Amino acid sequence: MSGSPAKVISVTSGKGGVGKTNVAVNLGIALTKLGKQVLLLDADLGLANVNVILGFEPRANIGDVLSGKSSMDDIIVHHESGLDIIPSTSGIVEMTHLGTEEQLALVSAVDDLAQEYDFLIVDTAAGIGDNVLYFNMAAEEIIVVVDGQPTSMTDAYAVVKVLSQRCGVKEFNVLTNRMPVGSDG
Repeated sequence: MSGSPAKVISVTSGKGGVGKTNVAVNLGIALTKLGKQVLLLDADLGLANVNVILGFEPRANIGDVLSGKSSMDDIIVHHESGLDIIPSTSGIVEMTHLGTEEQLALVSAVDDLAQEYDFLIVDTAAGIGDNVLYFNMAAEEIIVVVDGQPTSMTDAYAVVKVLSQRCGVKEFNVLTNRMPVGSDG
């Protein structure tokens, strides 16, 4: 996604349930309040939740684009928050295992759209699946969301390790979410 003027930020995690999608949505909304044009890609291709958090039902999604039923322009949701959103699918197992051609086609279509935006925020799935790695490698900045659970910290470390060793990514931002404050909790 290097051809776009949009700054591409992925929001990822090793473990689900740490608030990754909430971070992606809130980051996007904060940027729109600063006058920035923001495109949010729900790249959790099998368990999309951006639409649930923002309270809308998409008329079409990435699955429709990949099947040829819709164009990328057709599926964009212009949300009242100021965000433009590329919605994804939920409960479609095949979407979690895109082939290389499908990944390239998707990134190319998003890259073309991103020309019109200041920021492209990519809300990835949790874990170290191929789609997750691919979307993170395409980003300029990676935010790894972690909470206070030992499993969250262990899985975040695994994401960083795999992206570093297997994909050559060397810079990460770590965002702690829902951490206890002080000794009084």
